[in-house]
Amino acid sequence: MMNLKRPNGFTLIELMIVVAILGIVIAFGYPAYRDQIVKARRADGMAFILDIADRQERFYADRGTYTTTMTDLGYADANSPEGAYYTAAITDDPANDLTITFTVTVTPQNGQEADTRCGAFTLTSLGVKTIGGSSTVQDCWK
Repeated sequence: MMNLKRPNGFTLIELMIVVAILGIVIAFGYPAYRDQIVKARRADGMAFILDIADRQERFYADRGTYTTTMTDLGYADANSPEGAYYTAAITDDPANDLTITFTVTVTPQNGQEADTRCGAFTLTSLGVKTIGGSSTVQDCWK
């Protein structure tokens, strides 16, 4: 009597089923993963703008005026330290001078431009927060 042994390995149908399952998982998982990456970078941008505002207040306490120069605040350049996904700009209110108010805006860059939900973040010395995206300020400034 002949002993028939089943060959080792996978059949083509089994492999196709695995590929189809992987395709479905990736199709649903990648957009959620991408959203989480954008959200994490957005948190870095908010931390960056709050750190700039904090340094502005310390600068004001020492010198009696605000500055528009990032190097005055201890930064090497205007890019966020965590991956340079945001760039900062400090301006003064045209109706006032730098002894009274400042406005900090961090603008997304290096792939973070895909964040159309919140876009750029703006914070004034008076604590007014705004965004440049399509969402609400409350949703983005969490």
